[in-house]
Amino acid sequence: MSTSQFADTYFARFQANPPYITQKPASNVSLVVVIPCYFEPDIVFTLQSLCACEKPKGSVEIIVVINHSESDTKETAEFNEQTYSTLQKFAREINIPWLTIFPLYVPNLPKKHAGVGLARKIGMDEAVRRFSQLHAPHGIIAACDSDTLVQKNFFTALESFFTQNPLCGVANIHFEHPLSGDLPLHMYAAIAQYELHLRLYVRALESIGFIYPYHTVGSSMAVTAEAYCRVGGMNKRQAGEDFYFLQKLFQSERIGIIADTIIIPSSRVSHRVPFGTGHAMATLAQSETKTFYSYCPESYEVLRQFIQPYTYRELSQIELAKKYAAFHPSLQEFMSEHDFISKIQEIKQHTSNANMFKKRFFTWIHAFFILRFLNTAHTSYFQKIPIKDAAQIFLNLSHTTSVVDMLQFLRIEQKQTQLW
Repeated sequence: MSTSQFADTYFARFQANPPYITQKPASNVSLVVVIPCYFEPDIVFTLQSLCACEKPKGSVEIIVVINHSESDTKETAEFNEQTYSTLQKFAREINIPWLTIFPLYVPNLPKKHAGVGLARKIGMDEAVRRFSQLHAPHGIIAACDSDTLVQKNFFTALESFFTQNPLCGVANIHFEHPLSGDLPLHMYAAIAQYELHLRLYVRALESIGFIYPYHTVGSSMAVTAEAYCRVGGMNKRQAGEDFYFLQKLFQSERIGIIADTIIIPSSRVSHRVPFGTGHAMATLAQSETKTFYSYCPESYEVLRQFIQPYTYRELSQIELAKKYAAFHPSLQEFMSEHDFISKIQEIKQHTSNANMFKKRFFTWIHAFFILRFLNTAHTSYFQKIPIKDAAQIFLNLSHTTSVVDMLQFLRIEQKQTQLW
């Protein structure tokens, strides 16, 4: 397929809105940053942070998708209209020759789909169109949120990474929530606990043998235009859109870790989505103990003993039944013996070697399978414990260590490897 055709199949197969931007892209655009914006008071600070970045080799475009639902209040609509006007003025006045900001005003989205997933999709589809016009399948699409900040080398780090790793289709960008500032102290204690939970979860996935142990944070990811098209683009989910989008990419693309720069997400409370950082902060703010509860280490051990695809490939049906009988009761309740054996046999029938078996096994035992098991198991067999205790046990620390110290340890550890 020629570079001029890489997006044709995507736009032919997957529903997309008509183009919003009529201005032709500069011939050397290498990076497009996409930001969903809904009733957002801090978007100008995010744009100021991006505008302060060092110049990369190519030009940069920033697409801000100001959106709301047909069912949103008049107050929200008026706020977004004012935001659109403010950003239009901001875009005219920045005077950075190599950077262009495109505010898109997308009001009255269908209630059924309106949300961050659709907003990201609108912006990322538009980014693909920009790169398609330039015949640039390797163009970089970076996702940010409208309350995040970036380091000055943000553009150069992304451009350099994908230049040096041309086989990578997707990358996590290292993120660190602020642990001090103008918010009340208990908010920073809360975000430290939540980020420790996120990092411990990824560390646990890696330790049990899961082959896609990566963060799924929508404000800190980057993807090439052709990889975006290959997986069918962003979904329209109103929450968790980043989780499902990245899972598809992890299973089909080579994955990178960009550790030379840092995304700084907000530590604030949000009631817009039923899970994620903002929801976790809201829950902790209402908690009397201000304690975040995470999965107990024993539940990860159950998964570690289960994730043994190499041994399963060599076992007969009788041996698989014996294997199932030795599973922890929480796993047996979650998955029947019939489902386990029939699935393993199906995988064996459709694979001819150990590597193919492993890949197909982890298409079945994917990230959502693991998450569902952990949540189900913690309703009947296990009890969530304070994240400080969970990390202390999991990291095998013999002495009491603070949440912040354990978080800093995992931050450093997870920056060490750029390709997994």
